[in-house]
Amino acid sequence: MNKFSDFGIKTGGDRKIFEVQQISISDVVNCEIEVLDFDANIKTSHGDGRYIVKVKHEGRECKFFTTASQIKEALDKIPKSNFPFTATIKQQRFGSTGKTYYFT
Repeated sequence: MNKFSDFGIKTGGDRKIFEVQQISISDVVNCEIEVLDFDANIKTSHGDGRYIVKVKHEGRECKFFTTASQIKEALDKIPKSNFPFTATIKQQRFGSTGKTYYFT
């Protein structure tokens, strides 16, 4: 009998699959993290255009989704040859219910 792995079929296109625990971005606010990788423009049940970011925090790898425009813009501008890098995620509030996140 054949094994599926013998067929050499790749699924998911060019999408990266980070097989690590998912966390909330709020879990790493004000913490220094190591940004390992990311994938852009992910469609989820929460909407389109999200980024998934793989990080190392407190010695373990994990991932979070974000729509924060400042983080997305920063990730797009950093050459892949400069990964991994360290950063701290900060939160900025505006208005009574708004907030965004950014790297420092």
